[in-house]
Amino acid sequence: MIRSLFGNGSVTSMLRGGLEETSATHRAIAQRVANVLGTSTSTDFASALQARTAQGKLDAADLERDMASLADTQLRYEADAKLLQAAYQRLRTAMRG
Repeated sequence: MIRSLFGNGSVTSMLRGGLEETSATHRAIAQRVANVLGTSTSTDFASALQARTAQGKLDAADLERDMASLADTQLRYEADAKLLQAAYQRLRTAMRG
């Protein structure tokens, strides 16, 4: 019974796996962006981006693609987290009632 609720192949297991995968993807993309802007001492992202682009050391299209990917993985993470929260809430409700 417990395995069917929390074991491999269960909805909660798949959602947890999705959270872990999305989190790892997000960290990898964020690391790429950080490496690109890593030598900047500015805390202003826009000015750092302009400076790097002006120096020719940065492919703006790649950075824009990475930033869009960050937004996408953030949305996926939030969706998975809400679905997992709802699944656990249904389990709590079923146990109480």
